[in-house]
Amino acid sequence: MVANGVEAESLLKLHSKLFELGAVPRFVAPHIGPLTTSKGAVIDADASLENEPGFLFDALVLPDGEMGVKELARDGHTLEFIKDQYRHCKPIMVMTASTVLMHMAQIPPLLPSGNEDPGIVVGIDDSAIAQFVSAIARHRHPERETDPPAV
Repeated sequence: MVANGVEAESLLKLHSKLFELGAVPRFVAPHIGPLTTSKGAVIDADASLENEPGFLFDALVLPDGEMGVKELARDGHTLEFIKDQYRHCKPIMVMTASTVLMHMAQIPPLLPSGNEDPGIVVGIDDSAIAQFVSAIARHRHPERETDPPAV
């Protein structure tokens, strides 16, 4: 997920790693087209929050960069996208600044059992990337599921 003002370095590193492993990562934003990162680089979003709902994607990465996160937080589609990913038990990587989006979406940091959710990875370092790749390999994390959905 991207918006104007996101921190590009961590996103591009992860994008490259996922592509290298055979995934087809996409940049989803409030609108399709070019976005300017916090350091002036351009990321081209190829999907929008409005026309491609979260459950269509296998995983979600929430970006770093306070300005970009603030822009995403102003768009109601962002929270629905995050909630859809969570409800469908998809892996979610939360880069530092995006912890606020998880809080806004009322996504609990722990599973209903009280254990850590292996499908939610917080961080941006190589260890977090490896954890996220493992979470994607599981495809879904059904231990998070509740009926009716808690979120």
